[in-house]
Amino acid sequence: MQWQAFFRKNWVLKLLSLGFALLLWFFVVGEEKAEISISIPLELVNIPSGLVIANDIPSSINIRVYGPRSMIRALAVQGVLKVIDLRDSAPGTITVHITPESLPLPAGVQAMRIEPSNIEIVLEPLMRSNLPVRPVFTGSVARGYRVLKLEVEPPRVVLAGPEKEIKSLEEIKTMPIDLSGASNTIVREVGLDLQSLHVVPGNLEPIKVTVYIIPIQGIRRITHIPVTLKETGVHVSWWPKIVSVRLHGPTIRLKEVKPTDIEVRISVKGLSRGTHWVTPECTIPSGFKLLKVIPKKIRVIVR
Repeated sequence: MQWQAFFRKNWVLKLLSLGFALLLWFFVVGEEKAEISISIPLELVNIPSGLVIANDIPSSINIRVYGPRSMIRALAVQGVLKVIDLRDSAPGTITVHITPESLPLPAGVQAMRIEPSNIEIVLEPLMRSNLPVRPVFTGSVARGYRVLKLEVEPPRVVLAGPEKEIKSLEEIKTMPIDLSGASNTIVREVGLDLQSLHVVPGNLEPIKVTVYIIPIQGIRRITHIPVTLKETGVHVSWWPKIVSVRLHGPTIRLKEVKPTDIEVRISVKGLSRGTHWVTPECTIPSGFKLLKVIPKKIRVIVR
């Protein structure tokens, strides 16, 4: 008979296979059992063209598994992956129920608990929009300085994402740029702040932000500056002996200017005897602009 021929053919090999299977069965059944919690990553595949996920999806699920200790140990080391296929899905909310049978676990290992067991996926039409980039800053520039202007490159970026979310955006912010204590122009490359958003920029290059920082300008009147005579050995008197000046420049440096830093002199070269009104010459520190000497003229008497 055919069944007798089946057993007679390669009977040694069949007997060894049967013995090995029985041995493996006794090993699995008789092995000490264990129960542990493991994390299984989730992977969404085959998202329909023209649609995009519009909500936050957990990156993994936690399951409590029970089975032979060796299998549990191998499972914890090698790990498994839960794939969710979104092929032929339509816009709207999809609820994926994860059952023990849907998990790729080896034979002999059981899933006792799954958290979360239901995954909600919201699909919306994909939309693109060209939005302006707005830099975000923290901290303040150094005292006595101010921001003159900003340059952003590129000034606009294309974002792709869920239609409702894209329509709600008027601009896209950058990650914060710290200006604390800055007193010179700074250049920073920063990324876009896409936290809590489900959008993707068309260009993944960082945003270059240039912040031009300049000193705050002000005006200060400095008094009690002595008036000196350039020439020597001449019989001359003048009045007033002390004047004031008005300087324009960085406020942080204006505070440090002293009367001794400024020189006011008059010249009587070529003047005849008598009374004259002379315009003084004024030397000031670099970086400042002389606005006025008070008074403008010095009365000089040449004897």
